[in-house]
Amino acid sequence: MAQELDRRAWLGGSVLFVAAVTADRAKAEPQLAMTNRGHFLARPEHRDALVRCFTDVLGCFGPIMLPPKTGLGPVAAFRFPGGGAVSVEFTDRALPEADARRGAWLELKPADPDALEAAVKAAGLPQITYAATTTFYFAVPGGQVFGIARADRAELKG
Repeated sequence: MAQELDRRAWLGGSVLFVAAVTADRAKAEPQLAMTNRGHFLARPEHRDALVRCFTDVLGCFGPIMLPPKTGLGPVAAFRFPGGGAVSVEFTDRALPEADARRGAWLELKPADPDALEAAVKAAGLPQITYAATTTFYFAVPGGQVFGIARADRAELKG
C-alpha cells in the first residue's frame, strides 16, 4: 500500500510538473510556426491551366514570372488576396499529375468557403476525397491538392 501511495504521489507530482512546463511554454516566445508561403513543382504542360486556376478561380494576384535560374525551370509566383503566397516551378522533373496528389496537401482559408467551393466546382477541378475528414479537397492542374478550411466541419463539432 505504501508503494502505491508513493506511485500516486509521484504521478500527481509529474502531472503538476508537466502542467507547469506547458503553461510556461504557452507564455514563452513560440519556437516554431509555419509561414504563409508555399512552393511546389508542376510539369510545364500544366502552366497555362495552372495560371488560369490561380488567377481566375482562386482570385490570386499574379503571376509574377521569374526567369529560370541555373538548373531550375521558370517560376510563377501568386499572392492570395487575404495574405500568403505560393510559387510554382515548371519543370520536367515534377511528378506526374496523379503522383503529385500523394504529396503535401495545402489548405486555403477563404472569407467565404461556400463561394470558393462553388468556384472550384464550376471550374471543373477534380474533387479529392479523404475519408478522415469532411474537408473539401481539390486538385489544381498539375495535381497539387488544396483543401478549403472551414470552422463548421462536422469533425470539429464536439
